[in-house]
Amino acid sequence: MPKTIDRSLPIKRHKTVVATVDLPGVPEGTVGRVKVANGFAWYRYWVTFDNGVDLGHVSHDQLVHSGDWDQYQVDRVEAERRAAEAPDEIGGADAGEGDEAAGAGGDSHGVPEHLIERSRAARESLGA
Repeated sequence: MPKTIDRSLPIKRHKTVVATVDLPGVPEGTVGRVKVANGFAWYRYWVTFDNGVDLGHVSHDQLVHSGDWDQYQVDRVEAERRAAEAPDEIGGADAGEGDEAAGAGGDSHGVPEHLIERSRAARESLGA
């Protein structure tokens, strides 16, 4: 059975992590150690990387536990493959919904027609 990575849990201090994206001075795949972990709704970290760069406020989605790095790469490739296949399915449904929303809303931004008419009447009454 494939291993599932729970990336929603915060990373604790002194844990070894890997950068999942290129960061300033830190290429993707560089190993580091979390020095400070903080945040409630948005987890961010101060990380000392093996290449000598210290970065603060590294977002949670930019790091993965070092033990999960290999599985993370496999999951990312799989997600990219699914995303490449998805536009065929999603594209047709969104295009139809967008046209219906524009027609029902009155304009391309979804503003109801009666509000557009009210605004037009107010500008005319002011002589604009």
